[in-house]
Amino acid sequence: MNLSKYKIPLGSLPAGAQEVANQKTKELEFINYRFSPKLVQDDLEDGVYKDLNHSYFVKCTTRMDGVNPAMIDWWFDWHLPDSERYKLWHPRDHIASRLDNNRDHLVTNKERYIGMDSYVEEYIGKKLFKLCISFIEPSYFGFKEGEDNSTSVCAIVTDLSTGVKIARLLHHVSENHTGSLMKSYFWMGTELSHPNPLKNWFVQKLSKLKLAKRFLLNDQSAKDLLIHCYEEMNHLSKFLPDLHKALAKEDSS
Repeated sequence: MNLSKYKIPLGSLPAGAQEVANQKTKELEFINYRFSPKLVQDDLEDGVYKDLNHSYFVKCTTRMDGVNPAMIDWWFDWHLPDSERYKLWHPRDHIASRLDNNRDHLVTNKERYIGMDSYVEEYIGKKLFKLCISFIEPSYFGFKEGEDNSTSVCAIVTDLSTGVKIARLLHHVSENHTGSLMKSYFWMGTELSHPNPLKNWFVQKLSKLKLAKRFLLNDQSAKDLLIHCYEEMNHLSKFLPDLHKALAKEDSS
């Protein structure tokens, strides 16, 4: 399929987003990702938060008119294998995306992306990251799927330059009268780990030192992630309904 129609310029930040990004980082002992349903219910304000251990938490909300939760599951299934598709999402910051295996034999969109390791290259702020985004079952974040008209996209993020698992993310999408509301959450610097036992021991020691964590994470890196999320999710909502409809029509013909 020719995707030229959907390669639209990146728009400006949604209303209020820059004001949120300009706010000072707030001190907060935030909720662990395992209790995400409570976090979604509490409806914390958008922004950047930091706890006493110098770990960060980012909350970003996106109004997605014309988008339903099923489209989000479809998107995460459809775009992962291909860099051209990935670049639609953020035409400036997204560079490349690939998968190492194929799960097309599975039935649903959600089945096809859960369990996948997505290897991406993207700019967050001015820094280029090479990341592995490992999508996992929402149950690890405390969700029971199918209880309401929503979907939860959950993942662990590994920095490929170090091999360290540096973050967890959640995109919770609930349907409303205009489309959907996406609440995105990022836990940065909590439960740092490495698959190599010796390196993991070293990472665990360093993660307890605030000074060491400041070299990995700071207020600006968290705010860069907040702005990146505002940009990419707002941009996605602009073309996703038309793209999904076009491909559904193509599949049925």
